Amino acid sequence: MGLRGKIIGLFFICFGLMAILAMTILRNNLAQGFLAIEHRQATDQMQQLKHSLDNELERLNQVAYDWADWDDTYNFVQHPSAEFARHQFAASALREIEVKLFVIMDTQGKTVFSESVNLETGQSESAVIFDALLENIKKRINFTAAVTEKNCGMDLSPAGPMLLCWKPIRKSDLSGTPDGIIVIGRLFGKELQSKMRIQSNIDFELTPLPVNDAPVTLLQAGGIQTGKIEFSATDPGVLNGELMNIVGQPTWQVHLRFPNDVSSRGEELTWKVVRVLMLVTVLAGVALLASVHFMIIRRLRRMDRDLGSIWRNGRWAGRLEAPHRKDELNDLTHTINRMLALIRKQVVMLESIALTDPLTQIANRRAFDERIEVEMSLHKRNQTALSLLIVDVDYFKRYNDYYGHPAGDEILKSIGNLLSVIACRPSDLPARVGGEEFAVILPATDLEGATHVAQLLISKLAELKLLHEDSPISGLITLCVGVTSAGDEDVSQFVQRADKAMYNAKQTGRNKICVLPAP
Repeated sequence: MGLRGKIIGLFFICFGLMAILAMTILRNNLAQGFLAIEHRQATDQMQQLKHSLDNELERLNQVAYDWADWDDTYNFVQHPSAEFARHQFAASALREIEVKLFVIMDTQGKTVFSESVNLETGQSESAVIFDALLENIKKRINFTAAVTEKNCGMDLSPAGPMLLCWKPIRKSDLSGTPDGIIVIGRLFGKELQSKMRIQSNIDFELTPLPVNDAPVTLLQAGGIQTGKIEFSATDPGVLNGELMNIVGQPTWQVHLRFPNDVSSRGEELTWKVVRVLMLVTVLAGVALLASVHFMIIRRLRRMDRDLGSIWRNGRWAGRLEAPHRKDELNDLTHTINRMLALIRKQVVMLESIALTDPLTQIANRRAFDERIEVEMSLHKRNQTALSLLIVDVDYFKRYNDYYGHPAGDEILKSIGNLLSVIACRPSDLPARVGGEEFAVILPATDLEGATHVAQLLISKLAELKLLHEDSPISGLITLCVGVTSAGDEDVSQFVQRADKAMYNAKQTGRNKICVLPAP
């Protein structure tokens, strides 16, 4: 991956993480805010439902009050009369006020009168089905104390949810002690529930709860208890509350289902913001891509192209174009140009070291091999003369053993200097190709001229009078010289022939020149 890709990738990773973090924070905050609005609305709806149920209970309580605080009812408890009950507590009259259950009990909890009404037909029906309900009420309360209390609530009944109210029966002037209890019940059936849903525009359902039959010593108000309202842990769109019976025990659970349109709109708004952030990120990425390309990548590619050309061609003297811009890339260009100048200087020095024999300071074997290839190519292409001398010092090992290696090094230096003097043309190349072995490349020189150079070398060396007391042939340093000229052959054959000529000189007595012409 290129620098541009890495920069863009890093940009998108960083901005992507920032966008994800921002979106997460935004979404969580918005979601919590919208959820809080929905919860507040749901709580208000539950309070409204509570108010509606309280109104229903209050209406029923008012009916109970009308019957309980009446002298005739008070006297009826003391002196029950079937005729009075038939006229005053008739099923038709109870149907008019939508009362399902009507019960009068004395202070001992004994039923004096009970009536159950079929609200559809207005006819009486057996109240026996509610005996269990009344017995459960008697079990749950201290009945003696309950005679002086009044309360309303929603209880379980075989007919379904039922609004119940009890009230002590007193004289109309409230004098004396209560002589009984009146209990009236209104069925909170589907019709009444549907009516309440339409009036309040609240969607709710009721489910029964198990009721504990343990006696209750402290009576509490019925209806929906504010402290029992909580949101469902399994269904986020439901608010639960508890409905109490006439002794303050939870008997029904109300499930209020509230709409989540606020959260839905909030979710839509959140995704709109997310899309805008993504679009901004993409546009910023494109702008960054263009900026990086024109300001950095294009200039770096041009620098890479120029440096590649310098490297491939070996033109270390080349320079990079430095635009007149005051930025880091311009400073880098100038730094590279300074490094190129230093590299060229070092390359020249290294080439010189690599091609020069460190002892004699003339060309070494590497320089000889490179040069002989070039000169052989020119000889074949231009059909010019080319000659080669191979020179070997006679009995040089014996010299080292006799005089020591430092003295031997001095002899080699002297021969190197002598070769530099004799092969003095710019095209000539004297070289040290082995321990005591030298070579001289003589371009544009025929066999006769090369022989002359060899003879000149022998004579000049004799003039130096370099002592070699351990030499079997002379008291001075002597040489064997092989001379040859190039023909239509390859380099290795040419060098081998010159080397053979030198070995012929060694085998025929040394201190001589042996000439082998081209075949």
